[in-house]
Amino acid sequence: MNRSVGSGERRGVLFPLFDGVQSLTFSGPADVFCAANAATEPDPASGTASGYEVLTASRGGAAVRTSSGLRVVPDLAFEDVTDVHTVILPGTEGIPVLDEETVAAIGVLAGRARRVASVCTGAFLLAATGLLHGRRAATHWEHAEELRRRHPAVEVHVRDTVVRDGPVTTAGGIASGVDLALALVEEDMGREAAHTVARYLVTHMRVPGGQAQFADLHAPQARNAALREVQRRVLAHPEADLTVRSLSRHAGLSERHLSRLFREQTGMSARVYVERARVAVASRLLTETLRSAETVAEEAGFGTAATMGHAFHRVLGISPLDQRERFS
Repeated sequence: MNRSVGSGERRGVLFPLFDGVQSLTFSGPADVFCAANAATEPDPASGTASGYEVLTASRGGAAVRTSSGLRVVPDLAFEDVTDVHTVILPGTEGIPVLDEETVAAIGVLAGRARRVASVCTGAFLLAATGLLHGRRAATHWEHAEELRRRHPAVEVHVRDTVVRDGPVTTAGGIASGVDLALALVEEDMGREAAHTVARYLVTHMRVPGGQAQFADLHAPQARNAALREVQRRVLAHPEADLTVRSLSRHAGLSERHLSRLFREQTGMSARVYVERARVAVASRLLTETLRSAETVAEEAGFGTAATMGHAFHRVLGISPLDQRERFS
């Protein structure tokens, strides 16, 4: 049965499903499109409303089992879809591991769409189709380095929740599929419509701080033993003297050698690593204790609350107070 997804003024949105898919990465965006339909007034002349037709598909139309154990029966088989406006590739708990035939079928679907998108680790599937080649993209911060390694032609943006590059839009974390769908609604129906949907869903139009509030608290563990010891020292004693000179003495390395190792093995300078580590420590103290901002700033090595505030804005894009209120 050949099927075109979408008709008339309604844009077709298709979610390809497979075993192990995370349900939130497709059900969250689907609910955004459903809310957009409810918020759309019919055209007075024709009586028809614009909006979306949202469907799911799988290989052979077979039922799939999500990562949480839910059984989902898709609307269509991959091979039935002849035309679709938007294909959104959902993610999995880890990096997707699918057989070559399924990846190829997803690639055919994505190639037929006028617009493609991915949520979380769905970016790995999108990259496997070749549609991310030479483009900017987001994926879950925890897997960003692996996406860079496997697909060096993809410009991975770990700080951003949603990245749009032409007809391709990608979202970082698991729940950021909602942010992606709101961005697509804004693109299709305007900012006011997207704001209406966001208010109805009681969510931000854009999450303040993006993935930075999570991603920048995480850095790769160094391969070099001396540098790993430096990393442990920074996290264990954020209040200490953590200048490059002090750290190089602790590691028994020259300042130049230590600086080079930091950039090669963590992707950042020693100064940036120390600042992010201190922000990580301060974030934990702010959300897990009732200590004052001044006390947290001192214990995390910032010295003053004002200095800590500047660091939070640089690293996370939000204030220490916002961090405490949002994650306590």
